[in-house]
Amino acid sequence: MGEIAPAVSADGDANGYTAVHTKLTALQRAAAQLMEHAERVALRMRANARAAVTVADLSAAAQVDARHVALISEVATSFGRVVGGARRLSSAADSMHQAAGDLKREHQAEYGGVHAAVTASKARQAKPGFYRPQ
Repeated sequence: MGEIAPAVSADGDANGYTAVHTKLTALQRAAAQLMEHAERVALRMRANARAAVTVADLSAAAQVDARHVALISEVATSFGRVVGGARRLSSAADSMHQAAGDLKREHQAEYGGVHAAVTASKARQAKPGFYRPQ
């Protein structure tokens, strides 16, 4: 004989319509903040890369030891790699922001009417999972 599924999940109301909508909104907001932060990091690192290239050029013009110039150039290259990583992170955060928005819209379309009907009704509603076939 099979197990009877509990009427309410362990999370209870934490997985209700409003809670899921709130979680998706929070995810979308966090993704937007991450995207903005990654863009700021990319801009700052690009400026640092340009500054390191300038220092390397000035050092070479001042006939600084070639090892030091090479190390400064390596720093500029590393800053450039950080710019690329920050751009990829920003792109991933943008995709997450869009996906969370899409999921939120789909969730609204699928369950919004049910939620509105349930909250508008004064009749007592069955617990989640009551109508699931056993």
